[in-house]
Order: sequence, then C-alpha cells, then structure tokens
Amino acid sequence: MDEDRVIAELKSQRIDLVSAIPCDKARGLFFRLPEEFRHIGLTREEDGVGISAGAFLAGARPLIALQSSGLGNMLNAILSLTTTYGLPLPILASWRGGEGEAIPAQVPFNRPLPRILSAAGIPFTILSGPDNPREIGDAISSAYENRSPHVILVPPGCIGESTCTAGCAVPRGARPSKICYERNWRTPLMTRFDAIRTIASRVEEEVLVSNIGVPSKELYAARDRPGNFYMLGSYTQASAIGLGIATVRPEKQVIVLDGDGSLLGSSILPVIGAAAPENLTVVGLDNGVFGSTGNQPRPGCDTADLALMATAAGFNQSMTVHEPRELEAAIGSSARGGPSFIHARIQPGNRDVPNIPLSPEQIRDRFMTALETIPGHTKK
Repeated sequence: MDEDRVIAELKSQRIDLVSAIPCDKARGLFFRLPEEFRHIGLTREEDGVGISAGAFLAGARPLIALQSSGLGNMLNAILSLTTTYGLPLPILASWRGGEGEAIPAQVPFNRPLPRILSAAGIPFTILSGPDNPREIGDAISSAYENRSPHVILVPPGCIGESTCTAGCAVPRGARPSKICYERNWRTPLMTRFDAIRTIASRVEEEVLVSNIGVPSKELYAARDRPGNFYMLGSYTQASAIGLGIATVRPEKQVIVLDGDGSLLGSSILPVIGAAAPENLTVVGLDNGVFGSTGNQPRPGCDTADLALMATAAGFNQSMTVHEPRELEAAIGSSARGGPSFIHARIQPGNRDVPNIPLSPEQIRDRFMTALETIPGHTKK
C-alpha cells in the first residue's frame, strides 16, 4: 500500500498526534507524517511512550511510528507506564530482521520480536499484506477500546519505500544566537521536599507532573490535588509526559518536577526545545545523587550543568536557583514565553513520607477529570 492509504486509515481512527523516528523501509510515510498530523520528532523511541501518555491524558489520540528495533528501547516504559496506568498506545512499526535482512544487527532482536511481545503480554498485529490497510485501523481501535498498547508490525513491502523529492528539503534556516554564560553555583539551601513544597504552594490551575519514586511521594505529602500526575515507574519519562500534555493543551501551564538523573538519562531536552511549547516548565531537581535508591552519587554531580544543557537544547529560558525565594521568583517568570527550565540545586536527602495511597487507575482518572478529558466528567 502507498502512504496515502496508511494516512487515510490513521485519520479514520482520529489519530491527532504522531511521535516518530523514521525507518528507511517506509521513508515516504515518515516524510508525510509531519505534513498530515500534529507531529513530534523523536531522537529516542521510549520518549514517545511518555509523550503519548501525556497526550492521551490531555485528551488526544496519539500514535507512535518507528522502526521495530526501537521497541527494544521502549519495553520498560510501555509496561511500567502504558500498561500500569491502562493507557492506549498504538505503535506502527516497520518490521526489520526477517528473511533477506541485509543488516546483521537487525536480526537478533527483530526476528523473535513476536515472541518477545507475547512474553511481555503486549498485543500485536502482523500486517498480512499491502492490500489490507484496514488491519491497521482495527489494531488502533483495539488499543483505544482496551486501553492498552498494540504494536502493528509492518513487514517489508507492505508500505511503499518512495524516495525523498525536492519538496523534502530539510529546513536549515539561520537562527542567530549569542550566549554569554557564567556559572555561579552556591551551596544549596533547600532540600527536594522544600523545593516541591514551594512549588506546590503556588500552583492553582497549573498541571504538575512529578518524577518517579520519592519525588512523587513528597509531592503527595506536600499538597495532594487532582491536577497532580504521580509517576510510579518509567524512569526518564516525566518531562516527556509533560511535553505531551503541554502540546495538546496549550492553554494550560504545565510544570514537570523531574530529577537530575532522570534528565541526564533522557533525550527529551532537545525534543522539547524543537517543539517549543510556551506553556511548559521543567524543574530539574538536582541533588547530585540517585535519591530514590539510597542517595548514591550520580555521574557528573559536580560537572554536568543542567541549565546550560537546556539552553543548548533550545529552551527559551533557563535559570539556576539555590533557595526557596529564588525558586518562587523563577516559577513566576517561567510562565511567560517558555519552554522554561529551572535548575533547582538542592541538598541530598529524602523526607520520610508514606507511599501514595492511590492506584494507577485512580491517579489517571482523577487527573483526566481535572483536565476535563473524561467524557461525562467535569472538574468540581
């Protein structure tokens, strides 16, 4: 089938946000996706899981398109986020590694992929041929009806491999910039709980997304509210979820409470910089350690500069704070002209707080009700 039939099937299923990283076996389709849909380009496949989760929570119908080898990077995020919270996630995957595969590295993971997906409990459909685009629609429908992931494996030859034309020129327009940067790190005067409590006390209609582990528990203890999305798993996906929400709901201010280890383990900063959501603020809570696992020092705790990384990634604003009053001022200014990054340098240590007494489904449903994205529910 040609890309027109695939696109028509996606549109018939009301897909309205596509996160993608391309495959040359369906190159024409990957050139067309940004033209036909609201689109976020990825540099690492698992970020699409978080983006899609946030987009669905905010009321969209997302889909991820990629090469099947990228599923290996996504398995934990799919199971600990998509499956755990009961979220729909259709994934259109160009299937590599079969008979006649020219690249040896594509074979070990991709050839047994159906068995890998079965072992993980992830539903999948293998397209039967180029004349059955309806199978794509049925798989997407299944993902949304069952609130689950569903992988659509597309064997070679099922989608045309049209080449790039003159109209596919890569935009490389001039974007002059001048950066004069001087780092002025001081001794932090606040703990993570102090920082979270400072932010939580200021929010009204803003959306808060908190990183996994202790940060989510501390946010719950500081100020529980339906507009908080607490992450229970999916390391590195907090800012990706925030990007998905901010993209779909530009009228909402979205604040992500992320961690230094999580941000350094992700590829999301340049993706956010490219997407340029004005309503998104990422707070990098940097204690220099892996706080939820026992405060082991993280690599680069004295060298990696998160604020400078965000600036280089294309954030419109990037600032560093060391104490609550600076954080309050930064949160106030970040609501204007984002994406904004706040590098909150904090002391190591965890507040002794209980586990969150909410199931993943309860967190999901009350959050969606707060955003008025569950049919029949309105915010009280």
